[in-house]
Amino acid sequence: MPFGLGKRACPSASMAQRVVGLTLGSLIQCSEWERVSEKMIDMAEGTGISMPKVIPLEAMCKARPIMNKFLS
Repeated sequence: MPFGLGKRACPSASMAQRVVGLTLGSLIQCSEWERVSEKMIDMAEGTGISMPKVIPLEAMCKARPIMNKFLS
């Protein structure tokens, strides 16, 4: 409950959820993603409420060629 509930709820909660979805979608659609090394990714889960990975994910991204005209 990061934004609170009821009368004291954050008025920007719905906007924040939309922005996160838009940002994630843009990163996935407009970038090419690769692993940093050729090793397989360890998907072991750590402890905690949000179940973080034991070894953090490292990835390399670059803009797709079609995006060059928009980014320059």
